[in-house]
Amino acid sequence: MEKRHQEYLEYYQARLKKYEHNPLYPHSQQSQEALYQSIASSKNLEEWGQKVENQQLDLKSAIALVKDKETARKKFYQDLNEQIRLHAPVKILEIVDSVKTEAELINTVNKIEGEVNIEITLDLFTHAIIDDLMMLEEIEVHQTAEVPEEWKKEINHDYPQELINQGRKDWVEMVEPNARQWDPQWKFNLDLIWEERHRRLIPFQDEVLKKRVDQFKTYRGL
Repeated sequence: MEKRHQEYLEYYQARLKKYEHNPLYPHSQQSQEALYQSIASSKNLEEWGQKVENQQLDLKSAIALVKDKETARKKFYQDLNEQIRLHAPVKILEIVDSVKTEAELINTVNKIEGEVNIEITLDLFTHAIIDDLMMLEEIEVHQTAEVPEEWKKEINHDYPQELINQGRKDWVEMVEPNARQWDPQWKFNLDLIWEERHRRLIPFQDEVLKKRVDQFKTYRGL
């Protein structure tokens, strides 16, 4: 065996060991085993190159790695109940076996990731209520503060109303235009607040959150 052939053999043997006995990479182990056996059973590098080309071993290796990574990512998002982020691995796994070239694989995966990233961006606008929690509390504190009669209008009404007016202005001039760059039909969906991926980020009991949601609707003019 030529020296270069031996070096390639050792290289693919090392690649195989990287994935052996790793439960996250069953498809990659199989594809690397095929690559290793193809070079180990070849008389020379030219014969091995023909095997790789004829059997599309490079493409199969790339597909295997994508399948392993997306399968792990799918399980991770399922365990977290991250329904939007789950879309990418699900869609990729649906098409990965049908691609014909490495370029098609890369382009298809990137296209899906780009589309789902827009979904994720829009979903994250739900966090607006989280960002507003301190402001909602400040408004409530001023509205309910016990103050002398001569200060009631200013403290209990005028100042909190100024905050509400500014909140509605910012929503119309900043939040909505920003979201509608991604989806011209976007509207804030209050129901999403209660979905697990968002709800777990708000450390309040349900009755407290319900009150904050009502305050948020007033503050933002929803």
